[in-house]
Amino acid sequence: MDLNYFNLPFGAQLLLWTSRVLLRGSCRTTPNKYELVNIAYNKVGILSGEILLKDFLLQVKEQKSFKLQHISIQKLNTTEINLINCINDYKNKNFDDDYYLDIWNIKSSENHFIIAAQRLALAFKEAKLNIDLNSIYYNRYVSQSENYFSKTFH
Repeated sequence: MDLNYFNLPFGAQLLLWTSRVLLRGSCRTTPNKYELVNIAYNKVGILSGEILLKDFLLQVKEQKSFKLQHISIQKLNTTEINLINCINDYKNKNFDDDYYLDIWNIKSSENHFIIAAQRLALAFKEAKLNIDLNSIYYNRYVSQSENYFSKTFH
């Protein structure tokens, strides 16, 4: 799947950007990376977003299979797609989390990971942020259908 950052729904962009900032940003700038993340999350109504995201990323950031790119990279890698899908999947109650535990090899801290992912997903759900990557394909299909319809019937 070849995804561009700018084609993502806003919630997915926010999740990815703040994750990249926390892992790749600097503590020595003003505002520092934690303040930037808090500013971003406060604007959408998520309080203590930096703590929720930091708690989640703490579980996976040291794993070799978890690789986030630099902030300016537009094309998403597999880890970033999985990160977005993970939080989107945790927004649902009926979900088997073994997939993410296996790909990021975090069986040793699975309880803490699950709680952190659920808390972050709940914050996104309560803020009504769309992080569903399937909506990209739906929107493309609808726009192509409308385009076809407008060209054939004048």
